[in-house]
Amino acid sequence: MKNLKKYSVAALMVLAIMFTAVQCTKKNEVLNQTPASTSTTANTDTLYSVKGTATLQPISGNALATAWNGTLDGAWSNAPIVTVHAVVPDLGNNTFEGFIGNATDVNLRSMYDANNIYFLAEWSCSKNPTVSSPWYYNPITKLWAQMGAAPVWDANGVELSPPFVQDQFDFIFNVAGSCAGFKAQGCYAACHVNTPNLVMDTTTGNITTVPVYGGSMYTNGPNEKLDCWRVRMLQVLNCNQANDTYLDWGNGAIDANEIHNDPQVHTTDGGTSNKQVLSGMTVPKWIIKTGAYTNGAIMVGDTASGAALKVTAVSSTGVLTLSDGSTIDPTVGTNYQQIGTGANMTLGTYCVPGSIVGSYTGSRGDVTANAFWTGSGWRLLIQRALKTSDILEQDVDFSSLADQPFGIGVMFNGADNEHAIVSGLTLHFNK
Repeated sequence: MKNLKKYSVAALMVLAIMFTAVQCTKKNEVLNQTPASTSTTANTDTLYSVKGTATLQPISGNALATAWNGTLDGAWSNAPIVTVHAVVPDLGNNTFEGFIGNATDVNLRSMYDANNIYFLAEWSCSKNPTVSSPWYYNPITKLWAQMGAAPVWDANGVELSPPFVQDQFDFIFNVAGSCAGFKAQGCYAACHVNTPNLVMDTTTGNITTVPVYGGSMYTNGPNEKLDCWRVRMLQVLNCNQANDTYLDWGNGAIDANEIHNDPQVHTTDGGTSNKQVLSGMTVPKWIIKTGAYTNGAIMVGDTASGAALKVTAVSSTGVLTLSDGSTIDPTVGTNYQQIGTGANMTLGTYCVPGSIVGSYTGSRGDVTANAFWTGSGWRLLIQRALKTSDILEQDVDFSSLADQPFGIGVMFNGADNEHAIVSGLTLHFNK
């Protein structure tokens, strides 16, 4: 019965796919930024990977040794550009409410050599968000709080505050051709609208259907797996890594998001949330008193070196005591408070990052990445071994140089999971 129910959900999703597929069109347009090469731009669903080697900026310890300045190797001029038009779709259940229709063009290129495959993605967006749910002090409630990952509106549709969430970019591939619907449907093959709740009125016995907003990602059979590289800008700018994840069946659970991190040495590798509870109040766990945060994050190395101090106590009015005995009084000035209202709201210069960032380890750290803000958009470099040491069949294997179907997701201008999507793409190796 559970399996039948799950497949019925998948069938419903096919209808959503038919509705949304028309929104994922392709356009032969150039990004609103200086082109990085003179390669021919192609209006096609096929990305041609040519022989060549790219240089990516390495990390040193827990942090990027030096910031990448966006310069590309000359070999990229030989890689043809494919321009696709990514649009946030309407799945029909308010999953992407507030972002539906947002769109951007994405320029894609690829190269490969004897050991690695490389991708270059460039897209336009109006903001440069490299923050993730930062902490601020509310002088009215006298409490510390975190900015949300979604905009907040009042009952009249007026935006009260913008989202504070980092930009992201996703690549998704079919593992060993295991996901039957992926070639035709792309990531939609694993995208399911949550099943509605059935609620019974205990007085009348009447049953009503209550919609559940949101969606779940899982494949449609026990042997189906998808490889997903989740590029979070905080992780890329600080540790030059994408998050290597996979999607699976999840033992047939309904409405469960079955996106999992690849195995790593310790579960906390890659960082944690900068949050704790003291005296019944939720407050930051670590703070750098000077406000000199690296690309919107506290690094794991900062907590070990003493650059970041641990918050050990909080008063009833929100004054924080740090591990060196000093205090931070957020009621003085606006350094730790919201400034302004509405869509243009900003935060004080000392507001505290919501994330502690460190390097991924093990298979989770297989994908290397660099990112550069051009002033009007992002330039993203990706590198991964053609074949990883993964023995759990959670990574796509490019070593045969066979065609690979893939899709992309783009989260920009304050979008979190409300991503613009392009499905039905094919990676072809020029041999």
